[in-house]
Parts: sequence; structure tokens; C-alpha cells
Amino acid sequence: MSVGWSILAHVSEVSRSDRSATRLELKAWLAANVERHSVAVSVATILVAWLAGVGGALGSQVDSWGWPLFGLSIGLALVAGALEALNAWAKKRSDEAQRGAAAQLGMAVKDGLRPVAELIAQMPQAGKVEREHLLGMVALQATSGLYLLFAQIPGVRAVVYRLDEAGDRLEQIAYYGRGDTPGTFERHPGGRPDPAFEALADNRTRVVHDVLTEPTEHGTDHGYRTYAAVPVVTRDVPHGMLTVDAPQPHSFTATDVAVAEFTAELLAVAFAEAARDR
Repeated sequence: MSVGWSILAHVSEVSRSDRSATRLELKAWLAANVERHSVAVSVATILVAWLAGVGGALGSQVDSWGWPLFGLSIGLALVAGALEALNAWAKKRSDEAQRGAAAQLGMAVKDGLRPVAELIAQMPQAGKVEREHLLGMVALQATSGLYLLFAQIPGVRAVVYRLDEAGDRLEQIAYYGRGDTPGTFERHPGGRPDPAFEALADNRTRVVHDVLTEPTEHGTDHGYRTYAAVPVVTRDVPHGMLTVDAPQPHSFTATDVAVAEFTAELLAVAFAEAARDR
């Protein structure tokens, strides 16, 4: 008998949990939809409030319909208040969700890139040969960390390139993600458009949401349709490039690009340490 009561209690607890989860999902859905249509809700609130005012004005002038119109006016005023309260609630929920998402992203970035920072911290005390070895480890940890952070993007890949001494080649030293091996970027002869080296020279991030819309791009030859390329530079000295790419266009958000830029700043420190003479 006690087993039966335990089962019933467990089923009841699961049922309550399911109902609670359903209510939370419903609230989230309602808040998202109200926030998405906040302008329409505000317009509706103003319109209903105006109708309430008109009803009240007519009620004071038309004796035979006075009380019904006053009642309608009060009802419309209550509806307007409810709509305004709904709009304010949805905005609050949206702000809370954004703050929560930002906090989660911050923790994810911290956890994903902590090994990179730990390796960089070893470089100042290391010798020249060991710093080169640590640079390779930093590059690999950076790419694997980005892969984990962008794991929701199908086919994503992160690559770290190093600029050669002549400044004409970007050779990959580490990559993580989609299986095809990244190629080498070589400066185009004859002054032809060269997006990678132009971005590096200008020290600016280049984001291409769809390579098919860019006449100078040939990404489909290498398995991707979209990419972000972030120069790795310290004090105007170019060291290389960090790229993230994916087969589906428009895969990267502004937040994704910002995370890649932060990672490139960490890589710049490691490259500068590796380049020291002593």
C-alpha cells in the first residue's frame, strides 16, 4: 500500500513540475509576443483609452444612455490599464531575459577561454623555444574554445592563421571544427582585390554573411558560405588572423563576432610574447 502511495505521490509531483514548466513556457511565449508587438499594444492602449474618454463624454450629454455609456467607458478604461500593465510586464520580462542571457554568455566565454589565458600566463617566464610551443597550444585552445561556444552553429570551424615574415602568406597553425583542412591565404599579384590582407592592413574585422553576394569571395570552394575574419594585431604590428566560418549563410550574430574579437585580442598577446627576442 505504501508503495502505491509513493507512486501516486511521485506522479503528482511530476504532474506539478510539468504544469509549472508549462506555465513558465506560456509566460515566456506571451512576454516574447507582447514585446515583439509592443508598438501595436501601445497603439491599442491609446485607442481604447480614447474610446473610454469619448464614452464618458457622451454619457454626460445623453441622458437616456448615460449609465450604459459610463459603464462602457469604465470598462474600456480598465482594458486600457490592463494593456499598459501587460506591455510593462513584457518589457520587464524581456529585460530580465536579456540580462540572464548576457550573464550566461559571460560565464560561457570565461569557461571556454580560461585555458587560453592560463597558457598565456606561462609565456613571460618561458624561453624562446618554449614560447613557440605555447603559442601553438594557445592557438589550438582558442579554436577549440570558440568551437564549443559556437557549437549551436552547424558545421562551424575556427582557424588561427600566422602571417609569414614577408607579409605575403597567412598559414594556418591551428583549427577546430568542420573536417576540411583550411587552406593558405596568399597575397594576390598585380594589385587584385585581396579581402584578407586588406582587413589585416586596416586592422578591422571583416564579416561576410554570404560569400555569394561578394564578387571577390570564393568561400564556396572551401566549404563555407559565411565567415568573420578578425586581425590579430598588437600596436599596429600584424601577427595573423582569426577566422570563424560556417556552411550556412548568416550564421554569425554580432555577439558571435564580438566573442571572436575578444579571442583575437588574447591571441595577439600570445603572438607578441612568442615574437620577443629574449
